[in-house]
Amino acid sequence: MRGEPRVPTMALVAAALALVVGAQLVGREANAARKRWPKASEEPLAPTERSAPFLSLGYREAMADVVYVRAMAYFGGEGTTSAGLRRQIQAIAALDPQFEEPMSWGSLAMQSLTMAPTQDDYLAVAQILEAAMVRFPDNYRLPLRAGEIYALRLTSGDPAQVRRWKERGHALLARAVRLPEAPPNLGTFVAHLGTQLGQREQAIRDLRELILYTTDLKARDRLVKKLATLTEVDAASLAFELDREAARFKTAWDRDRPELPASMYVLAGPPIAPWFDPAALAGDDELPREVERLPGLADDVGERR
Repeated sequence: MRGEPRVPTMALVAAALALVVGAQLVGREANAARKRWPKASEEPLAPTERSAPFLSLGYREAMADVVYVRAMAYFGGEGTTSAGLRRQIQAIAALDPQFEEPMSWGSLAMQSLTMAPTQDDYLAVAQILEAAMVRFPDNYRLPLRAGEIYALRLTSGDPAQVRRWKERGHALLARAVRLPEAPPNLGTFVAHLGTQLGQREQAIRDLRELILYTTDLKARDRLVKKLATLTEVDAASLAFELDREAARFKTAWDRDRPELPASMYVLAGPPIAPWFDPAALAGDDELPREVERLPGLADDVGERR
């Protein structure tokens, strides 16, 4: 109001400056204190494969869930290391071997662009995946991720070792492409890798087999074109031949084992007859021969006199 004394302008300026200086001092102290805190990016504690079952105090599945949640929170953070993530995956596998999801998730996370895995990291994850394949034989992601590691990620100065890894990767990828829900375009890559390894004939056989039961038309067209390139045959005539072969395959499949998936029928084949003729197991020189009759005994042989 008009009659009240006014606060001098200089006093307001001085107070504002004091607040600014005080805020700066408090900020510096807070930053100094924060530097002494544990870093948020430090690797979370993960039990070792041997200690994990004991540290869970019997609640193995619950502890596996906790480690999985921590691993997902840890992944992608500042300072995330491949070694830290690998230990999380190993702990989960040791705690709950039947926990399927973390196996494929962890292997995919390890190969992301944000990671810098070492050869030991890759080998450890590949071993986890191969063990998981036994428990989850129908999960195509497990042999797919393990095959990628062996075929594309592992390196060595020894060409023979590199070839062994690539051959193992090719075998795993060929297994993955035959499992339910596998990506239809995976077969082309498997064939390409096989030709790189000098397995041209095997690649051709694999492609012909995949084309038989591939229902995705675009994927089938890519497979036919790849096969035409390998065999140096016109793609149109090859497609016609394969259509006839696919029709014969479907007829046999529907007749013999319609209850099985097509990829499983390729492996199992038609039912085996419940009986067999033992003579069919013998070679030509082992066929049954007529037994010669022995001469008759004299009437008095063996009689007491």
